[in-house]
Amino acid sequence: MVSGVDGIAVGIGTTLNLHCDLTFATPRTLFRTPFVDLGLVPEAGSSLLAPQILGHQGAFALLGLGEGFSAERAKAAGLIYEVVAEEALEDTVLAAANEIAAKPPQALKIARDLMRGPREELIARIEVESEHFRERLKSDEARAALTAFMSRKKTS
Repeated sequence: MVSGVDGIAVGIGTTLNLHCDLTFATPRTLFRTPFVDLGLVPEAGSSLLAPQILGHQGAFALLGLGEGFSAERAKAAGLIYEVVAEEALEDTVLAAANEIAAKPPQALKIARDLMRGPREELIARIEVESEHFRERLKSDEARAALTAFMSRKKTS
């Protein structure tokens, strides 16, 4: 999977890139996951993948603190492959996708599977995260955090 990100990537807009093989982003991109700030928990397997990719400290900064990662910081942390100019993003992503598509498909699949390893742990983690996420959505803590967030948005 190849992705291109331009602008603000919040929540799943950030975590889906943990599943990508190549992610390109523009200099103006900001990755952010304010799950905890909203009384929620990480999702999409990010509690497993982020520590593997970013290390514990980087993953906690992103997922626990909800700290924003610029494109340059995301590249340095291993979240993305390359920072490209805004006007080059689409062409760069499509060129990478076309180059990948031209590879021998079975060899590429095997290589990708070897690099990614068994997926059972990831699938199990996504299920656990989903259960917690659903429970948190109903919690008083999440309601209060979401209400506070929405009232800040109205006054801004």
